Amino acid sequence: MENSQLQLANVYLKDFRCFDQIMVDLDSPIILICGANGAGKTSLLEALYYGCYLRSFRTNTSKDLVALGKESFFVKFLIREVIEGNGVDHTIQIGFANNKRLVKVDNKTTVSYKDLLSYYRIVSLTEDDLKLVQDGPEERRAFMDQALLLDDAEYLAKMREYRVILENRNALFQKDSIDPESYFIWTKKLWEYTAIIQSARKLFLAQLETQVNKMLYHYIDKNVSISFTYQAKKSSDLSFEQFLHKSGSLQDLMKSEIFFKRSLFGAHVDDFTITLEGKKSRAYASRGQQKMIVLLIKIAQIKQLILKNGPIIFLLDDFMTDFDVERGKALLSALFELNCQLIFTSPVRNSALESTLIASQAPFKIISM
Repeated sequence: MENSQLQLANVYLKDFRCFDQIMVDLDSPIILICGANGAGKTSLLEALYYGCYLRSFRTNTSKDLVALGKESFFVKFLIREVIEGNGVDHTIQIGFANNKRLVKVDNKTTVSYKDLLSYYRIVSLTEDDLKLVQDGPEERRAFMDQALLLDDAEYLAKMREYRVILENRNALFQKDSIDPESYFIWTKKLWEYTAIIQSARKLFLAQLETQVNKMLYHYIDKNVSISFTYQAKKSSDLSFEQFLHKSGSLQDLMKSEIFFKRSLFGAHVDDFTITLEGKKSRAYASRGQQKMIVLLIKIAQIKQLILKNGPIIFLLDDFMTDFDVERGKALLSALFELNCQLIFTSPVRNSALESTLIASQAPFKIISM
């Protein structure tokens, strides 16, 4: 896996966001897309992301991506995978019209998300990813679950099964009276699937913490450390018997849930804390430190993915501009070590990022928009 490479060669967009029709050459290991705000830089990255997840990092609705005044869009990607020196090209085509989507890989229709991930894997980093540190638990749960999905497409099935159980259990609280036996059965099922998801999330966080701290030590500061601590609601990470005891009693839990009319424990309400030098990064870390933490988290995620599933393409939407020159150079060194295609955007030419890329003598291509 480590000897393989994945690179976007080009992308064609028609009636996607602000683009009527455009072909963009991306055939370089490092791409720097420059242009003023509103020029379409983020929309281009959005299209590249859509080709992997079949949704945008800005909206879950494909209809929102259709250009103003149009009724459909079409995107096509040429992807080059090199394994042991042998290159193979693949095409991914996605058309959206009449609220329906058609996906083809090498001209063969596919409906399997797993099939798509076997050809094309994307990780993105935008300003919105700062929510991972700054916002509430929902952002951190979404990050863990998307990372696990990219790591293992089967995780999607587990999450779907979990949601079905949660919906059935929550439906109990909409009734005038609850059958205690049904309540116990659905409680145990919810706990069992919560345990499966919690186990995957905790392992992911432990691996992430190890990678992040290695990079901090090597590139940033040998005396700084970050920790991730998983937080399970109602002690649902204990054995089922211990969980019931910690919750007071099944009867007490049921009374609370009847009052709030929803399940008060489970993977859907869990969280994790991010601490920098023992202090919560949400409250104590500066904006620059928060950006560094999020970037290191994404790099660590990619390192894990490469080891298991092969190469990744990393999209960074105007994320390097807040770092001072020395910190920027250190973080770029960590990015180069990934040995994956890097696609940056920048609002200006002759930026510190561009100067650092030139000084590094790394091969890169500038695209002006």
